[in-house]
Amino acid sequence: MNKFLLPLLLLLLSSSIFAQEKDESFNQQNFNVSNTRVTKDELYANTYLPDTTANAFYIYESGFSEIEDGREYHLFTNYEAKIKILNKEGYNEANITIPLYKGSNGTERIHDLKATTYYLEGSTIRYKTLSESKIFKEEDEKYDYIKFTFPDLQPGAVLVYSYRLETPYLFNFHTWWFQEDIPKVYSRYETEIPANYEYNIVKMGELELDQNDADIKKNCFYGGQSQNAGDCITTVYAMKQVPAFIEEDYLTSKYNYISRITYELKQITMLNGTVRKYTKEWKDVDREFRTDKGIGRQLKKDRLVKELLPAEIAGKDNNLEKAKDIYNFVRDHYKWNGEYGIFDKMNLKDLLKDHTGNVSSVNVLLHNFYINEGYQVFPIISATRNRGFPKKIVPVLSDFNYLFVLLEVDGKEYMLDATDEFVEFGQLPFRALNQYGRKLDFDNESSWIDIIPDGLSKITYRDSLIVHEDGTSTLKSQQIFGGYHASNARRKIEKSSEDEAILQALNNIRDSYELIHLDYQNEKNMDKELLVNYEIKNISQKINDRIYLNPFTFLFWKENPFKLEERKYPIDFGYKDVYSANILVKTPDNYEIVEIPEQQIIGLPNASGKIQFIAQQADDHHLYIRLHVIFSEAMYASGYYPYLKEFIDQLVKIQKQSVIVLKEKKDTLAEN
Repeated sequence: MNKFLLPLLLLLLSSSIFAQEKDESFNQQNFNVSNTRVTKDELYANTYLPDTTANAFYIYESGFSEIEDGREYHLFTNYEAKIKILNKEGYNEANITIPLYKGSNGTERIHDLKATTYYLEGSTIRYKTLSESKIFKEEDEKYDYIKFTFPDLQPGAVLVYSYRLETPYLFNFHTWWFQEDIPKVYSRYETEIPANYEYNIVKMGELELDQNDADIKKNCFYGGQSQNAGDCITTVYAMKQVPAFIEEDYLTSKYNYISRITYELKQITMLNGTVRKYTKEWKDVDREFRTDKGIGRQLKKDRLVKELLPAEIAGKDNNLEKAKDIYNFVRDHYKWNGEYGIFDKMNLKDLLKDHTGNVSSVNVLLHNFYINEGYQVFPIISATRNRGFPKKIVPVLSDFNYLFVLLEVDGKEYMLDATDEFVEFGQLPFRALNQYGRKLDFDNESSWIDIIPDGLSKITYRDSLIVHEDGTSTLKSQQIFGGYHASNARRKIEKSSEDEAILQALNNIRDSYELIHLDYQNEKNMDKELLVNYEIKNISQKINDRIYLNPFTFLFWKENPFKLEERKYPIDFGYKDVYSANILVKTPDNYEIVEIPEQQIIGLPNASGKIQFIAQQADDHHLYIRLHVIFSEAMYASGYYPYLKEFIDQLVKIQKQSVIVLKEKKDTLAEN
């Protein structure tokens, strides 16, 4: 019997229907979402209906930012919030930290900080105000941190606090975080920005704004010596019923998807018509890289490697084989010290002396070897997965913390990173699979390239399972790992010293087993697939005259990693992959096969994934089991989440609940 998941469109309702449902469900509990005044309804509330798992939530949050005219033109932000504490597990939300940046232009300051705890005493509203002596400051090199904890904390309390933040740093305008790790009933942010201040304003995340208004306010701002007031652009952004952002597996960085409004100052047009630019264009960055004393200069130091390459490699023709030899030479002789960074702590002379350096140093050295040998190669600047995506609209160099190279040889491009001993030629470490990077071409123009691994990474099980009369079984299994699965497995083997530890590290294995033997091949040869061989004895599953046998000793997933009701960000596996289990089962001569699992085919929408499960009886004493699972995409949009969740649920059930039933044959002669 075949089973197919429903088409994607059946679950994805129109945005208008969602908006209507959201409006109807908004504020069912009659909270005050107009200001920070606390009501009895808020104090009596013992749950949050849209998310009954919440331990605390924002009832109301508001901010207003403006640039005050005057001599300094500082940016001021008024902030106020009202937070409901439902139980003791939500007490952490009563610990508040406000970071204040300090740089060459001065330190951010905070004014009029107030905090009050409201609670019920019988049916009477009581409150306790934070004492100024309970406000503390901690410091590090770049920030001062204002910290406090609300007084008289108890379940059911409502916390209210407010302050006014002053900053001289107009470039990094206040970021408004609609989404945090607890839900919000209502969050609103207003700005009043002089019209001659041009910002790049970007909404991040998949949640839609419930209010998005812009207008012009006349005569709001005086600048410089002019007697005439300038206009301002006013904006209002608001979201209702904002869900908590909960991090789940297969996420790059939450900062790619958490819903917020960000600002970057592009330019200021002075009253005399002069334009002062604050953000650069990529052509400006290219020019800086060419002349930079750090990375730009290091990329030109190919003369340092002229005599370093062994003659048996240097003497070869410039083909793919030689390119691999150069890559292996750098990877084997120059080690990564675990540090990142592009624009500092990079010096090839130190790397050549110490044979260790950061990511950029090692890969710039690889780049320079290729340049010196006459290959076409380009540096790629990017960011690690946990760093977040670099911004494409404007160059923000602090977004980048990684560098690898793009080699062109024999008409094909290879992305190379010599800092990981477990990856093969043409494969980047998993940490670098962050969607895209910037190709630096100093002769022409830099450009964006996609970072998407070619081909499929794979895990294949080839199992031979012999069932004995006592219900026990002996398994001989060969596991084949390719691509990123091979990299992961090799790394685990390197860290494990005993066979049992390797077995546990490489596998999700069902309970009740005894490891008899383990060996592996090609653990150091990245050009070949990794092979791991096992012999395992499974414990008895015999009941009376029947044997109940699950043919799967090894599980691709022991449980479903997807547990959220809804996920509003993509599922990023990093690479496409395929899993296969091919199992031949031999039964005892004095047993007959009376039941085998049903065949199943389960598909993801748009042919983006498939499970094929086949169980066939070859003869009286042999069964063939095949489970084939393919993920055709490296990343799935959030709309696929309910389908992926069900898809893996079915996969887990197939491996955990598939049963072969064997029945002992009766001795008819003995009966007669």
